[in-house]
This record gives sequence, structure tokens and C-alpha cells, in this order.
Amino acid sequence: MEYLCHVKHLQDLQEGKKIVLTIRDLTPGKRKYLARVARVEVSRKPEALAQWDKLWAHSVVGYKDSQPWGMKVGEELGLLVPGKPYDDIYQALAKM
Repeated sequence: MEYLCHVKHLQDLQEGKKIVLTIRDLTPGKRKYLARVARVEVSRKPEALAQWDKLWAHSVVGYKDSQPWGMKVGEELGLLVPGKPYDDIYQALAKM
């Protein structure tokens, strides 16, 4: 499967660490663009790209990373991020 995420800085994606991201499903059909929050592991290693889901990362200003990441979902955290509306979403994700 393929997913899309937005991160504050592309450098926030680090191999070997579990991070919390809002990921959007890119599979065609009714569920396309469905967003959910998950704790994931990402990697650019060839074996991860071959065996894991594909993740396309975008910065908050719309810059698309030129290469995909391999992504493995470790834990589903739901559809919503707890916090105040119009607050910094990245601070709220870091607390999860």
C-alpha cells in the first residue's frame, strides 16, 4: 500500500526510531485520502522498501521528498489527535 504524510521538516523522519505520524491512504477507491494517526517505523533500506508499505513525505510548505520511505505501522492511534483546535499539530503528535 502507499501512504502520504506531512512533517514539519523532512529531517524529522529518522530511521530506527518509532515516530507518530498522520498518514493518508493513497489506495484508489472510497478510502483514498482517509487519514489516521499511527506510530510507525520508517526506513530507506532496499529491503524495507521492498517489504513494507511505501510512504511519500511532504513538508508543511508542500516540498515532496524525491524518494519514498518504507513504512511499517507499529500501532494504530486512531483517527483524531487530542488537543486544542488550531494548536500546533506537531506538538500534539509528539505527546502521543
